[in-house]
Amino acid sequence: MTRQWVGWALACLVSLGVLAIGALEPFERPLIDLRMRLVQTPADPAPLLIEIDPRSIHEVGHWPWGRSLHALLLDRLTAAEAGEVFLDLDFSLPSGAEEEDAALEFALARRQGRTTLAAFRQWSESAGAYIDAGPLPRFAAHARLASSNVVPAADGTIREIALRYPWRGGSLPSLAAAIAGVTDSQDAAVEDSFYVDYGIDPGGFTRLSFVDVARGDVDPALLRGRSIVVGATAVELGDMLAVPRHRALPGVALQLLAAQSLMLDRALTRVPFWIFVLAVPAFLALLFSLAPRRNISGLLLVVVAGNLLFGAGALVVQATLPVIIDLLPFFLASVVAAAIIFLMRFHGVAASLVRETLARRRSENFLGLVAQHAFDALVTADAKGQVRFVNAAASRMFRLPPDEGGGLSIIDFVARPGSVPQDRVAEALRRVALSNRPQRLVCRRHNGTLFYADLAVSVLEDDGEGLQFILLVRDIDRRVKAEQRLLARERELRRAKAEAELANQSKTEFLANMSHELRTPLNAIIGFSELMEQQLLGPLGNGEYVGYAKGIRESGERLYHTVSDVLEFARIEAGKQSLDAAAVDLAALCRRLADLMMPQMREAGLEFTLSLPASEAYYLIDERLMKHAIKNLLSNALKFTPQGGRVALKLALHGDGAAVVTVEDNGIGIDESEIEACFDAFAQANRGLARSHEGSGLGLTLAKRFVESHQGTITLQSATDGRGGPSGTTATITLPGARACGAQGDGRLAAVRSVAQ
Repeated sequence: MTRQWVGWALACLVSLGVLAIGALEPFERPLIDLRMRLVQTPADPAPLLIEIDPRSIHEVGHWPWGRSLHALLLDRLTAAEAGEVFLDLDFSLPSGAEEEDAALEFALARRQGRTTLAAFRQWSESAGAYIDAGPLPRFAAHARLASSNVVPAADGTIREIALRYPWRGGSLPSLAAAIAGVTDSQDAAVEDSFYVDYGIDPGGFTRLSFVDVARGDVDPALLRGRSIVVGATAVELGDMLAVPRHRALPGVALQLLAAQSLMLDRALTRVPFWIFVLAVPAFLALLFSLAPRRNISGLLLVVVAGNLLFGAGALVVQATLPVIIDLLPFFLASVVAAAIIFLMRFHGVAASLVRETLARRRSENFLGLVAQHAFDALVTADAKGQVRFVNAAASRMFRLPPDEGGGLSIIDFVARPGSVPQDRVAEALRRVALSNRPQRLVCRRHNGTLFYADLAVSVLEDDGEGLQFILLVRDIDRRVKAEQRLLARERELRRAKAEAELANQSKTEFLANMSHELRTPLNAIIGFSELMEQQLLGPLGNGEYVGYAKGIRESGERLYHTVSDVLEFARIEAGKQSLDAAAVDLAALCRRLADLMMPQMREAGLEFTLSLPASEAYYLIDERLMKHAIKNLLSNALKFTPQGGRVALKLALHGDGAAVVTVEDNGIGIDESEIEACFDAFAQANRGLARSHEGSGLGLTLAKRFVESHQGTITLQSATDGRGGPSGTTATITLPGARACGAQGDGRLAAVRSVAQ
C-alpha cells in the first residue's frame, strides 16, 4: 500500500510539472474549443454593428473613403439619438484633404463626447520598440479612446482579451471592455484578461450596412439609445483575425464578441495552478479508492469512466459558471498512476513467480525431509498396493527391520492379511480416500502384535510414476483403550445419575402428594391449642396451661408455614404449579398486607410505612401467589430489622405501565457476595443479631418463582457496613406493563389460568 501511495504521488508530480511548464497547453486548447462548441449561448441583440461590408465598398466605389462619409454616418446617428458610438477605424494620420478632416472633427464635436475612437500599439522592428498610435489630436479632443489591440496565443489564434492595454506610458481600456461598459477591472468579475466565449454565436449580432445608415434608409427608432459599433467586415480590407471556432473573424466582430462575453457574464477564466495542486491529488485519491485492487481491467475501466465523468462535470461548470477547468492534468495523472500501479503489480507478479519457483524447489527438498522425519507413519504404494516408501516413523510403528519396507504389500500391515485380496487393494484404498476422513482399523506389527490405528489415504496421479497412494497411519492404540475405559465409566455414571434422578423425582412426588397428610394433623393441633389457649370450653385449672397451649399453637403455626413452603416448592419442582390469574388491584392488595403485618411490626418495635399511588392499579395476576411473594419480603424485613428500625412498603407505577413493589428496611443487610445465594432453595443469610431466625430458607426462592411466573423480576440491593452494623436491604418486584389491565380490570375480571413459566 505504501508503494501504491508513492506511485500516486509520483503521478501527481509528473502531471503538475508538465502543467507548470505549459507542455499540456497545445493539447488542452482543442478540448476547450470543443466545450465552446457544445456550450452555446445566444448573443445579446442590444449592441448594433454597422458594417463596412463588401456592398458598402462596392456602392461607394473606392477605398479609403473620405472622412466626410464617416462624418455623415455620425451625424445620422446623432440625429437618431443613438447611444455610445465605437469607431474601430484608423484615424491616426491626416487624410490629405483638410475639408474631409474638418468634417469629421465637427461631426465628432456634435456627438459631445459620446464617441469612442480606436488606438493601438504595434511593434517596430527597425526602432526596436513599441509604437503607440491613436487618432489625430483634433479628433481625440472630442472622443474617448479605447485600445483595439489583440494578442494571439501560441497557436496564432485570438483566445484572450485584456481589459486594459498599455499606451503612451499609461493604459487604455480595451475596445471590448469599452463596448461592454467595463472601463475599470473593478467593474468586471475578471482581473486583467479573460477568455472570449466562442460559444456565443456572432450570427446573432444585430447588423446594418454602412451605406444604408449613411443614406438614411434605416428607421431612426432602430438606432435610438443603442450602442453602435462601426468597423470593417469586408475580407478585402484585410482586418481578419484567426479564432479557434470560426477560423477567422473581422476585428470588429471579434471585439463585439469579446464585449458580449463581458455583458453576458461569459468572460471565461482558467483555473489557477494552485487549485490543481489540491484538486489533482484529491481526484486520484477518489478515483483509486473506487478502483478494484486486484483487477487491472476494472482499474482501467474506473480510470476511463472517472475521466469521462470529470469531463462532463467540467462541461457543466463551464456552462453554468464562466470557468474553464483544464482536463489533461487530471487525465495525465490518472493514466500515469494507473500505469505505475500496473507496472508495480506486474513486477510483483513476476517477482512472486520467481519466488514461488524457488520456494517450490526448496519445499520439494524440505518435504522429502519432512516425510522422512514425520511423527506419523507415511507409506507410499503403487496402483497394485506394493509398498514403495516407508519413513522412519513407519519403520518404528510396524517394527520393520532397516530397508525391508520396500518389499512388502499393504496387506502385510493389516490385522487379517487374507481379508482383502491382492487385486482389490487399490479399490479399498480408493474408497478410504473418497471418504475424506480417517478410517479406524486394526493393524499388525512385524512381530505379530496388533494395535489400533487411524488411516488416511490420498490418491496422486503422476504422469511419470502413474497412480500412487499416500497413506498416513497414526498409532491410536492407547487413546482407543483409554476411550473404552472412559465409555465404561460413563455408562456407570449415567446409570448412577438415572438412579439419583429417579430417587429425587420420587422424593418430590412424595412431598407433593403429602399436602393433605401433613397439613390436616397440623390444622388440628393449631385449632385445639387455640381452643385451649382461649379457654372456650371453660378454665383449664392451672394458669400455666394457657401458656403451654399458646406455645403449642405458635409452634404449630410455624411448622404449618414451614411445611406449606416446602410443599409449595415441591409442587413447583414437580411442575404442578399453575397460575390462576385475574384482574387484581395491587394497591388494595398492598394495603391489606400492610394491615395484616402492622400488629407484628408494632410488636417488634418497628416503624412501618406504606406508600401507594393515588389511583387504582389493576394487573392480571394470581392474587394468592403475589400476596405470598410480597408477604415473604415483609416477613424477611421484620425478621432481620432490629428493634427501633424502619420498614417501608411502596407501590409505584411507571409510564410504560410497569408496576414496581418495593420493600425497604434498615436492618442488618446482606453481604454483596451472598445476595445471589439468597434465592437458592433452603439458603439463609443469618448473621448479625443474637436472636434466632426461624424459617425453611424458601421465602425468597418461592417469591422469585411466583414473580417470574408473572413474567416479572425480583432483585435485592443490600450491603453491610463491614463491621456487622445495620445497612439495610431493598427488595424490588417489577411486573411488566403487559400485565396491566387499566381501571376496574379493563373488562377482564374473569380468571385466566395459565401454566406457570
